[in-house]
Amino acid sequence: MSDSSDSGSVLAPDPTNQVRQTVDQNQGQAIAQMVGGLAVGQLTVYLSQIPTTTEAETPSEELGQNPYQGLLTFRETDGDRFFGRSLHVEQLWQRFQQLYNDRNTVRVLPIYGPSGSGKSSLARAGLIPALGKQLLPGCDRTRVVVLTPGNHPLEALATVLARIATSDPMPVAKTREFKEELLQANSQKEFDGLRRIADVFPDISFSPLIVLVDQFEEIYTLCTDAAERDAFVENLLCAASNRSQRVSIILTLRSDFLGATQQHPRLNKLFSSQGFLVPIMQPEELAIAITEPAKRAGHALDKATVQWLIRETEGQEAALPLLQFALTQIWEGLRNGVEPADTLKHIGGVGGALASEAKRLYESLTPDQQRVARCTFLALVQINEDNKNTRRRAAISELITGDSSEALVREVIDCFARPGVWILVTSCNEQQVEMLEVAHEALIRNWKELQDWLKEHWETLRQKRRIEQVAIEWSDRQRAKDCLLQGRSLRDARSFLQTNKNNSETALSSLAEQFIRASRIKQRQSLLKVSSVFAIFPFAGTLAILHFALLGFIEGIIDRKDDDCQQNRGIPILVRYMIFVGQKDNLEEANFCNDVLNGMDLSGATLWRANFRAAHLAETNLSSADFRGADFSKANLKSADFSEALLEDAKFEESFAYKTNFETAKGLQQSQLEQSILCQANLPEKFSLDPNRDCRELGL
Repeated sequence: MSDSSDSGSVLAPDPTNQVRQTVDQNQGQAIAQMVGGLAVGQLTVYLSQIPTTTEAETPSEELGQNPYQGLLTFRETDGDRFFGRSLHVEQLWQRFQQLYNDRNTVRVLPIYGPSGSGKSSLARAGLIPALGKQLLPGCDRTRVVVLTPGNHPLEALATVLARIATSDPMPVAKTREFKEELLQANSQKEFDGLRRIADVFPDISFSPLIVLVDQFEEIYTLCTDAAERDAFVENLLCAASNRSQRVSIILTLRSDFLGATQQHPRLNKLFSSQGFLVPIMQPEELAIAITEPAKRAGHALDKATVQWLIRETEGQEAALPLLQFALTQIWEGLRNGVEPADTLKHIGGVGGALASEAKRLYESLTPDQQRVARCTFLALVQINEDNKNTRRRAAISELITGDSSEALVREVIDCFARPGVWILVTSCNEQQVEMLEVAHEALIRNWKELQDWLKEHWETLRQKRRIEQVAIEWSDRQRAKDCLLQGRSLRDARSFLQTNKNNSETALSSLAEQFIRASRIKQRQSLLKVSSVFAIFPFAGTLAILHFALLGFIEGIIDRKDDDCQQNRGIPILVRYMIFVGQKDNLEEANFCNDVLNGMDLSGATLWRANFRAAHLAETNLSSADFRGADFSKANLKSADFSEALLEDAKFEESFAYKTNFETAKGLQQSQLEQSILCQANLPEKFSLDPNRDCRELGL
């Protein structure tokens, strides 16, 4: 179905009859696929993140498909294999029902606990299916939207609401419309968009809406827009406070982010007054969680193995995902004829299983694949100021850099995301962009190699993430010019790009490079327009004409192709003009191939990755300039002064270095000058090259 402008309603008919249904006879859980959502019992569930990771095929061996989740969170369709939490599910259902029945309360049920405590699974595979089996008083059915906030929580919320409204898995127009509604405050300064949207859903009085926000901490760790964060929270609270009982809210939050909720005092109070702290699992509950999946799959685990697993899990922080991962390894071992005890010894027990498998997979890769793997895992960690590193979803396109092709990146992803491993998981976001994330934050804490990479690059990664984030915002807004960097932010980004271009772990993505280049072009244009002030007094006519002519020349420098080495006679005028208006730091990546720049003062200029091939730089002052990655091949450097200049990775093949001063240049290696023509050159003291090596051949 699609949006209809003729009906006078923003909504299409409710699609709950458009299902393909299967029923688990043991659990009484009906699961139905439908356009835009799932039916789970008496619930219709709509997701903001659509999983794309596929299930493993049932093997041909006698032992059936692996019944354990590994690192994957239990989801709404996993209620029939979610064991050991029946008491906690019942407690949550009772608490939610009490909140729903009290018209004078705020219908928000916060569920919180440490990372790895099982709060997401308890909410999604425990409480949600329970609500599907036991209807709320006076209700025929219940709608549930499940979302993770990500960078743009309002957009995530608008998307799942639009899927209800249109039965369309990609409701672009309706999402945009709903997002605008959610962003607007009413005359009483209340953000009532969620309440108003829900009010016009068909049969909302008998089919209320439950909004489950999983990983709620992402509004603090990923969303950088305080206004959007506040509007999101206020929409939830406003809808949950309305006496109509049409909207209720369930939140899951890592308990170490409870302090962050103080940014929203009303929300913080709800965590205190009606929050549910996820209890640790008792030995008897762990036993059920360990044994029941294997029994249902037709192969019971022996008591000794069960007790071993309980001992290694009981009382250990964040042990549940590690337990599940160890169980997946035990099952895979059984399929290969290996006894559970032998598997546990081989993987280092519950605590060592995840790290051992990640290390084994990493070491199985080629050197190029290992480089991409390091970049990938580092990109999937959110670097927080308080060192509380969390997982981060990243677009797969973000992982593709200059030396990492898409094919190579996907090879690595497939290694860690294939069925039965699931260390990485893929999904599609609200814009149907393919995303990647680690299956659980336990990987970040337990894989020593990843911890070492993070420590080594922590500060650089923090800077990289800031640049990548604003580049994504620019892309999301159709590359709007008002998103581009300027001033100090642009200078820092340019410096970061140049410094890290050869470091695969911290190199910027292709998108970020395009973003910086676009920012740079805009800044150049703006600077020249501002500098026109110099051109209108006192010789307005002549200088104004000259100024706007120079605009054309500078665009030529930016756009000239690398293989265009035709001399441009206007270049010296342009460069002198840039020097005159104090813009020597705006010449990076410029193309001066075969141009004449003799005698100019380029001291302190920013010229990294500039092209000076066959250029004429005789008696030019190049001191303290930044020439990292610049190309001086076949350039005339007679009497040029490079003192204190940055020359890391600069090229000097066949350059004419007669009386050229390199003595105090920084980052210069002897190998860079081995193919230069040297005569009376002033070289760094540590070099063994003969500064007069080519004088005789030159007849000097």
